[in-house]
Amino acid sequence: MFNYLNLVVLAIITLLAALAANNAVDMAYQIHAIIVVLVAAGVFIYTLMHTNDPPKPRATGYMDGVVKAGVIATAFWGLAGFLVGTIIAFQLAFPVLNFDWAQGYLSFGRMRPLHTSAVIFAFGGNALIAATFYISQRTCATRLWGGNLAWFVFWGYQLFIVLAATGYLMGVTQSKEYAEPEWYVDIWLTIVWVAFLAVFMGTLIKRKEPH
Repeated sequence: MFNYLNLVVLAIITLLAALAANNAVDMAYQIHAIIVVLVAAGVFIYTLMHTNDPPKPRATGYMDGVVKAGVIATAFWGLAGFLVGTIIAFQLAFPVLNFDWAQGYLSFGRMRPLHTSAVIFAFGGNALIAATFYISQRTCATRLWGGNLAWFVFWGYQLFIVLAATGYLMGVTQSKEYAEPEWYVDIWLTIVWVAFLAVFMGTLIKRKEPH
């Protein structure tokens, strides 16, 4: 029953995002809507393929899969952020590297906030999430609360990073230092952070370690 509810929600999201992409007058917003369509449709297909799978036995022990994924994402986004930082450093030292064909997308002005946000939010944020999921389970001596909600937090945060990063390069920002993502990206991040809080607090509430 829960899978069918997920399918309905994912279908609605896919349809609304497709309508937004079709009616968008700005290319950047259209690209973001297409990204949402691809993600929602992909999750819809995956859920549909596993709808009739027999129920899995209730998992016990620590939920370390999402922690490992977080460590991998931390390393990946860290390397990406440091690479962008190296590129813009060379652009400052050698202005000729601000190529005419790259103006508007890969210029210093567009890539500088991409670098800072990638290091702070993509690298640091994933490190924070992975560390929280790891430490809370050990200190509370219990599995993460919420089942797959922890995976929603992980993948939802990756979607936030992709939307924010592409927005920087296309100029879709609010022009606020360290708070550049557009309003709809902020709303999505809020949903992810609320889910993160729910996982953390739920784990604390059901802890087996008395402290």
